[in-house]
Amino acid sequence: MEIHTPLKDEVVSTLELGDQVYFSGKIYIMRDATLRRIFEEGVSPPVDLRNQVIFFGAPSFAKEMDRYVILSVGVTTSQRMEKYIPSLLSKYGVKGIIGKGELGEKMNSHFQRNNAAYFLFVGGAAAIATSSIERVLNVWWEDLRGEALFEVEVKDLGPAFVAIDNDGENLPLNVKNKVLANLRALQGDQSES
Repeated sequence: MEIHTPLKDEVVSTLELGDQVYFSGKIYIMRDATLRRIFEEGVSPPVDLRNQVIFFGAPSFAKEMDRYVILSVGVTTSQRMEKYIPSLLSKYGVKGIIGKGELGEKMNSHFQRNNAAYFLFVGGAAAIATSSIERVLNVWWEDLRGEALFEVEVKDLGPAFVAIDNDGENLPLNVKNKVLANLRALQGDQSES
Protein backbone atom coordinates (compact mmCIF):
# COMPACT_ATOMS: atom_id res chain seq x y z
CA MET A 1 0.00 0.00 0.00
CA GLU A 2 1.33 3.42 -0.89
CA ILE A 3 0.83 6.20 1.64
CA HIS A 4 1.13 9.85 0.73
CA THR A 5 1.95 12.27 3.49
CA PRO A 6 0.62 14.15 5.37
CA LEU A 7 -1.22 11.18 6.79
CA LYS A 8 -4.97 11.62 6.72
CA ASP A 9 -7.36 10.27 9.35
CA GLU A 10 -9.28 8.26 6.76
CA VAL A 11 -6.06 6.52 5.65
CA VAL A 12 -5.06 5.68 9.23
CA SER A 13 -8.51 4.15 9.73
CA THR A 14 -7.96 1.71 6.85
CA LEU A 15 -4.63 0.37 8.13
CA GLU A 16 -4.50 -3.11 9.59
CA LEU A 17 -1.80 -4.85 11.58
CA GLY A 18 0.91 -6.24 9.32
CA ASP A 19 -0.01 -4.11 6.30
CA GLN A 20 3.07 -3.42 4.21
CA VAL A 21 3.33 0.26 3.32
CA TYR A 22 5.54 2.63 1.34
CA PHE A 23 5.62 6.35 2.10
CA SER A 24 5.90 9.16 -0.40
CA GLY A 25 5.91 12.87 0.38
CA LYS A 26 7.31 14.92 3.23
CA ILE A 27 8.40 13.25 6.47
CA TYR A 28 10.46 14.34 9.46
CA ILE A 29 13.55 12.62 10.85
CA MET A 30 14.36 13.02 14.52
CA ARG A 31 15.51 11.14 17.58
CA ASP A 32 16.67 11.59 21.18
CA ALA A 33 18.33 15.03 21.09
CA THR A 34 15.52 16.72 19.16
CA LEU A 35 12.93 15.15 21.45
CA ARG A 36 14.84 16.25 24.56
CA ARG A 37 14.95 19.80 23.18
CA ILE A 38 11.20 19.82 22.61
CA PHE A 39 10.03 18.05 25.75
CA GLU A 40 12.72 18.60 28.36
CA GLU A 41 14.01 22.03 27.34
CA GLY A 42 10.51 23.24 26.40
CA VAL A 43 11.42 24.53 22.93
CA SER A 44 8.51 24.38 20.50
CA PRO A 45 9.14 22.54 17.23
CA PRO A 46 9.98 25.01 14.45
CA VAL A 47 7.46 23.32 12.16
CA ASP A 48 3.84 22.20 12.47
CA LEU A 49 3.92 18.41 12.97
CA ARG A 50 0.14 17.96 12.73
CA ASN A 51 -0.76 14.94 10.53
CA GLN A 52 2.90 14.31 9.81
CA VAL A 53 4.99 11.15 9.87
CA ILE A 54 8.17 10.92 11.93
CA PHE A 55 11.05 8.57 11.18
CA PHE A 56 13.22 7.85 14.22
CA GLY A 57 16.77 8.12 12.92
CA ALA A 58 19.92 10.21 12.87
CA PRO A 59 21.35 10.86 9.42
CA SER A 60 24.93 11.45 8.55
CA PHE A 61 24.83 14.43 6.21
CA ALA A 62 26.90 16.90 4.25
CA LYS A 63 26.24 20.57 3.71
CA GLU A 64 27.16 21.88 0.29
CA MET A 65 26.72 25.65 0.23
CA ASP A 66 23.14 26.07 1.49
CA ARG A 67 22.07 22.58 0.44
CA TYR A 68 22.00 19.49 2.65
CA VAL A 69 22.57 15.96 1.42
CA ILE A 70 21.85 12.90 3.55
CA LEU A 71 24.64 10.38 3.11
CA SER A 72 23.06 7.64 5.18
CA VAL A 73 20.17 7.18 7.58
CA GLY A 74 18.88 4.08 9.29
CA VAL A 75 16.02 3.60 11.65
CA THR A 76 16.73 3.62 15.37
CA THR A 77 15.18 1.83 18.33
CA SER A 78 11.85 3.36 19.33
CA GLN A 79 11.67 2.22 22.96
CA ARG A 80 14.02 5.02 24.03
CA MET A 81 11.50 7.52 22.67
CA GLU A 82 8.44 6.00 24.37
CA LYS A 83 8.18 8.71 27.01
CA TYR A 84 7.81 11.35 24.29
CA ILE A 85 5.40 9.50 22.00
CA PRO A 86 2.14 10.30 23.87
CA SER A 87 2.82 14.04 23.59
CA LEU A 88 3.97 13.78 19.97
CA LEU A 89 0.59 12.25 19.19
CA SER A 90 -1.73 14.28 21.44
CA LYS A 91 -0.07 17.68 21.70
CA TYR A 92 1.56 17.95 18.27
CA GLY A 93 -0.87 15.83 16.27
CA VAL A 94 1.67 13.44 14.74
CA LYS A 95 -0.18 10.66 12.86
CA GLY A 96 2.55 8.17 12.12
CA ILE A 97 5.83 7.07 13.63
CA ILE A 98 8.32 4.87 11.82
CA GLY A 99 10.79 3.10 14.10
CA LYS A 100 12.56 -0.10 15.00
CA GLY A 101 11.47 -2.64 17.58
CA GLU A 102 8.39 -3.10 19.67
CA LEU A 103 6.69 -0.47 21.78
CA GLY A 104 5.25 -1.32 25.18
CA GLU A 105 1.60 -2.17 25.72
CA LYS A 106 0.96 1.19 27.37
CA MET A 107 1.55 2.85 23.98
CA ASN A 108 -1.42 1.08 22.40
CA SER A 109 -4.07 3.37 23.90
CA HIS A 110 -2.18 6.49 22.82
CA PHE A 111 -2.21 5.41 19.18
CA GLN A 112 -5.87 4.41 19.48
CA ARG A 113 -6.95 7.65 21.18
CA ASN A 114 -5.16 9.81 18.60
CA ASN A 115 -6.07 7.78 15.51
CA ALA A 116 -2.41 7.23 14.73
CA ALA A 117 -0.19 4.30 13.73
CA TYR A 118 3.25 2.95 14.50
CA PHE A 119 5.22 1.41 11.64
CA LEU A 120 8.14 -0.99 11.87
CA PHE A 121 11.04 -0.44 9.51
CA VAL A 122 13.73 -3.08 9.10
CA GLY A 123 16.81 -2.37 11.16
CA GLY A 124 20.13 -2.41 9.33
CA ALA A 125 18.50 -1.34 6.07
CA ALA A 126 19.97 2.15 5.92
CA ALA A 127 20.72 1.77 2.21
CA ILE A 128 17.02 1.24 1.50
CA ALA A 129 15.94 4.20 3.64
CA THR A 130 18.62 6.49 2.25
CA SER A 131 17.86 5.63 -1.37
CA SER A 132 14.24 6.69 -0.89
CA ILE A 133 15.18 10.27 0.08
CA GLU A 134 14.63 12.56 -2.86
CA ARG A 135 15.87 15.73 -1.18
CA VAL A 136 16.35 17.52 2.10
CA LEU A 137 13.86 20.36 2.44
CA ASN A 138 14.94 21.83 5.79
CA VAL A 139 17.21 21.21 8.74
CA TRP A 140 16.58 22.82 12.10
CA TRP A 141 18.78 22.77 15.19
CA GLU A 142 21.94 21.91 13.30
CA ASP A 143 23.87 22.19 16.57
CA LEU A 144 22.45 18.73 17.34
CA ARG A 145 24.37 17.42 14.29
CA GLY A 146 22.93 14.09 13.12
CA GLU A 147 20.20 14.34 15.73
CA ALA A 148 18.91 17.62 14.31
CA LEU A 149 15.37 17.87 12.97
CA PHE A 150 15.26 17.04 9.26
CA GLU A 151 12.40 17.63 6.84
CA VAL A 152 12.85 15.45 3.80
CA GLU A 153 10.93 14.39 0.74
CA VAL A 154 10.81 10.64 0.21
CA LYS A 155 9.55 8.39 -2.54
CA ASP A 156 8.51 4.82 -1.77
CA LEU A 157 10.15 4.70 1.66
CA GLY A 158 9.61 1.14 2.74
CA PRO A 159 8.71 -1.53 3.20
CA ALA A 160 7.36 -0.65 6.63
CA PHE A 161 4.75 -2.66 8.48
CA VAL A 162 1.82 -1.53 10.61
CA ALA A 163 2.82 -2.54 14.13
CA ILE A 164 0.24 -0.60 16.17
CA ASP A 165 -3.00 0.40 14.54
CA ASN A 166 -5.70 2.85 15.51
CA ASP A 167 -7.59 0.06 17.30
CA GLY A 168 -4.68 -0.16 19.73
CA GLU A 169 -3.61 -3.59 18.50
CA ASN A 170 0.12 -4.27 18.79
CA LEU A 171 1.58 -6.77 16.32
CA PRO A 172 4.95 -7.44 18.02
CA LEU A 173 3.28 -7.95 21.40
CA ASN A 174 0.57 -10.14 19.89
CA VAL A 175 3.24 -12.33 18.29
CA LYS A 176 5.31 -12.39 21.47
CA ASN A 177 2.29 -13.42 23.56
CA LYS A 178 1.37 -16.14 21.07
CA VAL A 179 4.92 -17.51 21.11
CA LEU A 180 4.97 -17.52 24.92
CA ALA A 181 1.61 -19.30 25.04
CA ASN A 182 2.87 -21.93 22.58
CA LEU A 183 6.05 -22.36 24.61
CA ARG A 184 4.08 -22.83 27.83
CA ALA A 185 1.85 -25.36 26.09
CA LEU A 186 4.90 -27.28 24.87
CA GLN A 187 6.50 -27.18 28.30
CA GLY A 188 3.23 -28.42 29.80
CA ASP A 189 3.13 -31.27 27.29
CA GLN A 190 6.70 -32.27 28.18
CA SER A 191 6.06 -32.22 31.94
CA GLU A 192 3.03 -34.52 31.48
CA SER A 193 5.01 -37.10 29.51
